[in-house]
Amino acid sequence: MEKIAVTINGRICEGIRDQSVLSLAMENGIYIPALCYHPEVASSGGSCRVCLVEAHQGGSMRIVTSCNYPVREGLEIKTDTELVKKIRKGILELLMARVPDSDVIREMAAKDGITETRFFKDEEADSRGKCIACSVCTLVCEEVVGVCAISMLNRSREKSPGTPYHKASNACIGCGACAYACPTGAISMVDTGDKRIIWDKEFRMVKCSVCGAPYIPEAQVDWIVKTTGKDRSFFDKCPSHR
Repeated sequence: MEKIAVTINGRICEGIRDQSVLSLAMENGIYIPALCYHPEVASSGGSCRVCLVEAHQGGSMRIVTSCNYPVREGLEIKTDTELVKKIRKGILELLMARVPDSDVIREMAAKDGITETRFFKDEEADSRGKCIACSVCTLVCEEVVGVCAISMLNRSREKSPGTPYHKASNACIGCGACAYACPTGAISMVDTGDKRIIWDKEFRMVKCSVCGAPYIPEAQVDWIVKTTGKDRSFFDKCPSHR
């Protein structure tokens, strides 16, 4: 792996060639706001535009999304210039208008001193909930879990994740990876007793033989056993009691 020195806000940070600027900044404790980035998904990032920064190299400057901009020798990154702040303010205000019920976005905006948006509330906001159509949930389902139970439906302002024809998906294993990965908490997952409901489908949970706590859907266990050959008895105990 080729080591490369990059300057971020005046600090020299050592990274690896092709590593994203955002991940390098995170490793060095440098805050860059981001929503659609997920470290386990190679193709995630770039859709929300919140993580924009100035990239200076070779005497030129570009505004880039730090989540998918690669580290290069001689690169200088500035995360909090007046230009970056101005553009980010506009993006956050647009997101606040698109999903006004999102506490995550409001808290992120508040860090930049933004409490209100200049833009009118999106007419589809109530039906959309907190979803910003970043696609992280569908990418995690496909690339990390390997199930492809959900996908992005419709286009433009109506674009949102869902199951085929909005019906319970036979492919869904109830793992909840999509809900855990969602940056705005837009995906509903309800665990009640030994049952989990997600994407309008009910799953029975496996209980730990030691503590009795339900911790994993039976459908997920079936899928893991089928695809990996793992012994089913492995799931008799939760991770805390193995």
